[in-house]
Amino acid sequence: MKHYGIITIALVLLVCTSVYSAESNSLMAPKVRYEADRVVVPIELNNAVAMTALDLPLEFSEGVTLEEVIFEGTRSEGFDFKWANINNDERTVVLGFIPALDGEKPDLAPGSGPIANLVFSFDDPSSSKAIDITPIELENPNHSLMLVYTEVVDGSSNCLSLTPEFAGINFAPSPVVPEDNLLPKSFSLAQNAPNPFNPQTRIAYDLPNAAKVRLEIYNVLGQQIKTLVDEFQEAGSKSVIWDGRDNSGTTVASGIYFYRMDAGDFSDTRKMMMLK
Repeated sequence: MKHYGIITIALVLLVCTSVYSAESNSLMAPKVRYEADRVVVPIELNNAVAMTALDLPLEFSEGVTLEEVIFEGTRSEGFDFKWANINNDERTVVLGFIPALDGEKPDLAPGSGPIANLVFSFDDPSSSKAIDITPIELENPNHSLMLVYTEVVDGSSNCLSLTPEFAGINFAPSPVVPEDNLLPKSFSLAQNAPNPFNPQTRIAYDLPNAAKVRLEIYNVLGQQIKTLVDEFQEAGSKSVIWDGRDNSGTTVASGIYFYRMDAGDFSDTRKMMMLK
C-alpha cells in the first residue's frame, strides 16, 4: 500500500502544470478536540476549485505521537484513494487524496470542511510546551504541498496545480477552558455579511453549548442547494463562508436565497441576496 500510494500521487502531480495563485484555497485546523489523553486535529480544506488531487506532507514537533489518521466522517470519506504514511521517528506524515481513480466519480466540489482527522497522544501530558504542525517538502520520493485541479478551456481539459495557503497549526498539550462569560448566552443566527454579496459571504452563529449543527442554503422554491455545516460542534461563536456555489460546485444565479440553521431545539432562517 505504501508504494502504491507514492506512485499514484506522483503520477497525478507530474502531469500537471504549476500555478502560483492560491486564490481562496487554504488548509487550516480551526479547532482541536481533546479526548482523554489524546487530541484530535481536524485538517480542514477550503477549496474554491474542484479538487482532482491533494499532496499534503506535514511535520509535527516533539512531544506527541501520531497514533492514526481518520478519514471516516470527513469530505474524503468516499474518495477512491486516501492515504497516510506516518513516520513518528522523523515526526512526519504524508497525506494523499484522489477523489476518483477511474474517472467515474467527480472531483471534490468547491467547499469547506475536514478532509482528515489527525489523532495524537502526548508523550508527557504534564508538559506545557505547545505543539506545531507545519507543511514541509520531502525528497525520495518527492512530496510538497500541492492541490491539483482540472480546468476546461474550449472543450480541452488542462491539469493544473497550486499551493494552498497553510499557516500551520499550533495547539497546547491541554485545552484552554474558556471563561463562562466568554461563551454565547443563547443560540443565534446572524445576518450574513456582506449582503447583497458577490462572490462570497460570511454567515456567523452562536452556540451556548455543544450541539449537532446543520446549516443549509435554499433557493426561492424551497429546494436545498448547499450544505455548509453538518457536524457536532463545541460551544462558541462560529462562522462559515459560502462561496455562492451549490452542492455540485456550480455557481448559483443572482437572486434571493435563504439559509437555515438547526442546532438542538433551535431553528432559524434568514434571507440573503446574491448579485452578479
